[in-house]
Amino acid sequence: MKRLLAVLAVVALSGCGGVGELSLTTWGEEYIEQEIPATEFEDGFTVRYTKFLVVIKDFTLATKTGMKGPSQTGPLVVDVNKLGPIELQSFKNLDAIKWDRVSYGIGPSASATGSGAVAAADVDAMKSGGHSLWVEGSVSKMGVSKTFSWKFDIDTAYTECTNPDFGEGVTVPTGGKAEVQLTIHGDHLWYDDLQSPDAKVRGTAISAADANNDGVITQDELKAVQLTSLPLGQYGTGGASSVKNLDDFVRALGRTVGHFRGEGECVTTAK
Repeated sequence: MKRLLAVLAVVALSGCGGVGELSLTTWGEEYIEQEIPATEFEDGFTVRYTKFLVVIKDFTLATKTGMKGPSQTGPLVVDVNKLGPIELQSFKNLDAIKWDRVSYGIGPSASATGSGAVAAADVDAMKSGGHSLWVEGSVSKMGVSKTFSWKFDIDTAYTECTNPDFGEGVTVPTGGKAEVQLTIHGDHLWYDDLQSPDAKVRGTAISAADANNDGVITQDELKAVQLTSLPLGQYGTGGASSVKNLDDFVRALGRTVGHFRGEGECVTTAK
C-alpha cells in the first residue's frame, strides 16, 4: 500500500472551553499524482493518471454524544491528480474537543463548484453529466500503452471515519489548528476483488478489454467483458449479483476510493 502522509498528531485536552481551527483537505497521494508503479501490480503493469476528478460533499463533524459541528459549505469538484494536499475549506472558532464522528460523501451534484486548479469546462461536464468520478490516464506494460477515460455517477456516503494512528475523527486543539485529510486511493480501481483483503492490483484484463486494439479502453469495451470469462480466483464480487462485467466491477471499486487521513477507513453506504 501507499505510504501514509506524515502529519502532525495533535494532542489536546477536551472539554476545556477553548476554540481552535480545522483545515479540510484532500490528497491523491503519489499513486494519483505520479504513477502506480509496476512493482505494485501483480502482472507488471504501470498506470499513470492525467485526470482524477471527484465530487466531495456532505463533510460533517459531530460527537458520539450527539453534539453537531459545522458542515461543508457546498459540494466541490477537485482534481486530485494535481499536487496536494488541496485545502477544501477552513473551519474557524471550533470547540476544542474530540469530534469523533466525521462523515463525508463522494457523489454527483448539480450545484458543485470547482476547487483548486480545475477547469471550468470539467466542472460543467461533471455537473451536467451527473458524474461523481472521472478518471483519465494510461495503463502500460513492455512498451505497449493504452489510454482510458471513464466517468461514473456513483453516490457513496463515508461515515464513522477512523484512522489506525489517530483514532476516531479528529481532535481540535485549543488555540491551534488540526487537519482532516480525505485521502483518495487510485490503486483501488485496479483491484481484482471487491471484498477480499488479499485482493491484487492487476492490469491484464482491463488492458485486454481493448477489443478493437485501437489503444483506447472504453467503458463499452469494459461492459463487453463478462466476469465469468476471466481466470478463476480473479475478479471476485463477494456475492454482489449486480456486478457482471468489468465496467460494473470498476464502478463498484469506485465506491472504495475514499479514505480518511491516509490509510483510515470509513463505513461506506451506497446512496
